[in-house]
Amino acid sequence: MNIEAIASRFKIKIMGLKPLRGVYLAYTNKGPKIIKKSKKEPEKLLYIHGLKEYMYKRGFHNLDRFLISDQGLPFVIDEGNIYIMEDFISGRESSFLNPYDRSAAMRTLAELHIYGQGYIPPTGAAERNDIGKWEKSYLRKINDLAEIKETIKKKKHKDEFDKMFLEDVDFFMEMAWRAYDTLRESRYKVLCKAAESLKPICHHDYTYHNIIISKEGQINIIDFDYSCHELPSYDIAAVIQRVMRRFSFNIDIAMDMLMDYDRVRPITDDELMLILSLSEFPQRFWRVTDRYYSGKTQWSKKKFIKKYYEVVDDKAFMLDFVNNLRNIIT
Repeated sequence: MNIEAIASRFKIKIMGLKPLRGVYLAYTNKGPKIIKKSKKEPEKLLYIHGLKEYMYKRGFHNLDRFLISDQGLPFVIDEGNIYIMEDFISGRESSFLNPYDRSAAMRTLAELHIYGQGYIPPTGAAERNDIGKWEKSYLRKINDLAEIKETIKKKKHKDEFDKMFLEDVDFFMEMAWRAYDTLRESRYKVLCKAAESLKPICHHDYTYHNIIISKEGQINIIDFDYSCHELPSYDIAAVIQRVMRRFSFNIDIAMDMLMDYDRVRPITDDELMLILSLSEFPQRFWRVTDRYYSGKTQWSKKKFIKKYYEVVDDKAFMLDFVNNLRNIIT
């Protein structure tokens, strides 16, 4: 890989280079930039680039825009590999332990949803649309847990993970069915129908290390790799769940986060029911067991058990949280 040659395709001259977390921080004649190899197909990069530019033109400037190559594309292909260059966003990663950072993150998420709504991908871009897929996703994951349970019950020699799984799976399957019932009783399908014309988007990986705070206190959002058309409730529920794991599912903190978001983009009662459903669904339990039994993730058994305990140790807190949330919003 010839970094200088790749940079020249973006009409950039490199003055200095430093490896940084699997990418390169380049000091250039146009300021600091990030150069990295991308695993995304060109069609997906066109979707992401189009979304960033759509939001930027509408006034959401605090994001990591792609640079454009000499071919007018947000990437270059060199020796069969795809490379991108982005603006380097200087600052510190946010901390979800910090109430100021949490509040700012929620307000900025609301702005992101406002400025991203209505995005129509450019010609040639991938179709990245998750709207309307929750019911099938829930049922598929419930079926996964049921099949794993039956398989493990038939095993003559059960390992430590098998025994733990059998002890806990019924609780989490009940939570999954509860989430499914909440979704079925909600106005999910109505919101999805409305989304056909509204075209809402989600960041889909809205977490602390993708929220960069400058010295001046500006909130910047980076890494739109998983962005797609989706109901905003997904992002809201996901970031709240990430924070809840750090605070034993403290309902007061969750409500503060919802209110911070609501001050910028009001949350409807219908959206609150979707947030409740997503909070009820045991996504983390399904994920760690699926990774273990499918062999998709090459972790040691010790690490799998550690990850498993991190999930099941929250059982009581999780149940109290969703019960409290339901009582508040219904």
